[in-house]
Parts: sequence; structure tokens; C-alpha cells
Amino acid sequence: MPDRRLWRHFDFVMIGLIVALLVGGIAMVRSATRGDPVIEGLPFAQAVTALAGLGVMLLVVVTDYSLLKNVAIPLYALTLASLAAVLIFGTDRFGARRWVQVGSFDLQPGEIAKILLTVVLVYIISSRQGRRPYFETIGLTLIAVAPCIFLIMRQPNLSTALTIVFIWLAIVFVGGIERQHAVVMVVAGIAMILIIQQLGLIQAYQIERIEKLFGINVAAGDTYQIDQARLALSSGGLTGLGYQSGTFSQLRLVPARHTDFIYSVIGEELGFAGAITFLVLILLVIARALRAAWLSRDTFGRLLCVGVAAMLFLQTYTNVGMQLGILPVTGVVLPFVSYGRSNLLTLLAAVGIVESVVMRHRRLEF
Repeated sequence: MPDRRLWRHFDFVMIGLIVALLVGGIAMVRSATRGDPVIEGLPFAQAVTALAGLGVMLLVVVTDYSLLKNVAIPLYALTLASLAAVLIFGTDRFGARRWVQVGSFDLQPGEIAKILLTVVLVYIISSRQGRRPYFETIGLTLIAVAPCIFLIMRQPNLSTALTIVFIWLAIVFVGGIERQHAVVMVVAGIAMILIIQQLGLIQAYQIERIEKLFGINVAAGDTYQIDQARLALSSGGLTGLGYQSGTFSQLRLVPARHTDFIYSVIGEELGFAGAITFLVLILLVIARALRAAWLSRDTFGRLLCVGVAAMLFLQTYTNVGMQLGILPVTGVVLPFVSYGRSNLLTLLAAVGIVESVVMRHRRLEF
């Protein structure tokens, strides 16, 4: 157990925000699944996962985050092994193989890879800082990320791959990028996209979703998901139609209403006020993660917090953006709110890392 004096720096505000999101999310999942015998048990499963996730978070908090440096290489090996295993032993759903059945739990290694790769990338940058040219370090992090991106695209899972790329960009940028590095990174990014396309890792339906976003080759019914989500959001008005009283949500007119499109359920039943409240709570969590990065006493802790903040930001932006019709439909859930057990456990473990950093931002004096 850590010294009791460390708990003076524990970010109780951040935990309060997350608990509010978890309770609100379980309530909205309950509303979205009400009356559907196939999924009406999911709110209980989400609540159990939230409690387990808070336990995992506490275990991470009491562990000094600097110890993660010692296991970065094994974590990288574990990431590659799990991503490869899902392609061999995974369960096929909706034309993708992203899950491994562990008892009654659907484990999604791609979600866990987000935080594990964050630790690995931060370790590479922090351990080489001031010792080796930063351009060389960027290349090494890219070499580390590339096999993971390849395996994730094989599932296929474009949204998770893009999230990892975004985390990589954020960490590399804050780690000390210079102007000439940025130019090379843009060129490398374009080259990576072309290579992925040539290898056939981008599926036809993924390209079609992007085309439909810009109104290209759109046929009747092609934009059904986005249309229903936007109608549900707009029908809520300022204060909403009332909890469990949404027309689109209760008549099951919104697809994936308890996962990808739960924000539309929130907007319809709780209105603009409720939708903004959830969004502000998430943005405040991101702000607290960035505060922890600012307070961190070392590069390793600072970049860990930046990586977590980047993950939360992109996931939120993508989920809300696709329901507003400004981004293509992807399988990205709203952090701490949507049903998604692997994602929830990953996010709470990531919060534990942030809390571990902020608790230890000052050295104890004896």
C-alpha cells in the first residue's frame, strides 16, 4: 500500500465525475434496453463491470506508475500475442472478428491494446529522451505501432486502429516534436495509408461509409443509422421527452441504441440539457487528465496522462460526431456511458494510471 500521505493528492474530483458518468450511463443503457428480452439484462452486466473496473482502477492507483517501465516490453509482447490470438480464436460477429470469448465475458483485445500500447510508446520516448535523436525515437515508435495496426486492421477494426494512431500522434507531439519531424510524419502517414490500401486492409464497406458521409453513391436507406440518430436527437428539444419515454429509443428505431448510438437516446429522453451535461462531464474528465500531465514530475508520467486524454477525446469526438452526421458510422462507444465491457475496464484502468501519476507528482519528504 502507498504511503497515506500520497492520498492527499488523489483527484477526488475526477473520480466523482466518472462515478456520475457511470451511474448515468447505466441508467441510459437500462432505458435503451427496456422491454427487449434479448438485451434487457445488459444494464446489470454493465453495473457489475463498472464495479469490477473501479476495483481494477484502485489496484492500479496503489501501484507506482513508474513500475510500468519495468514491464513495458512484456506488455508489448502481450499486446501482439492477444491481437494475433483474436484472429485465430476469435468470435465472428457482423463480418468482423474482434472478440475472444472468456467464459461469459466478451474480451476485445483491441480495446486493451489502446492502453498497453500507450505504456509502451511512452516508455520508448521517455527512456530515450536526451540520449538519442528524437527523429530516431519517432521512427522506433512507428515501428512498434505498425504491427499492431496491421493486426487490428485484419479484424477489421478501423476505428480502433485510428484511435491508436491518434494516441501515437499526441504522445509523439507532446514528447518534443519539431517542425521538420512533423513534415516527415505527415509523409509517413500518407505512405502508411497507401500501404494499408494496397494490402487490402481497408474494407469496401469502410470506404462506402466515408463516401456516404460526403453524399457519394448514396442510395435510399444507406444513411438510415445517421438519419434515425439525428431525428432522435432533435426530437428531444431542450429538456427531452422524459426518461424511458423516447419515441425512437423505446420503439427501437435507433440502431445499436445501447452502444454506438446511446448519445441519441440521451438527447431524445433528456434533451439538449442532458446531452450537454454528459458531454461536459466527459470533457472535465479529459481536463483532469491533462491537469495530471501538467503536474507530473517526469516525462513518463506526463506522456501517460496525455495518452489517456487523447484516447478519451477521440473516442468522445468520434461517437458524438457520427450521430451528428459529421463523421462516418464506426463502432466507437461513448466513454463511461455506452454499454461495452472491455472498453469500460480499459478506461477505468487508464484512469487508475492518471490517478497514480497525480498522487505521486510530489516526492515525499522524510
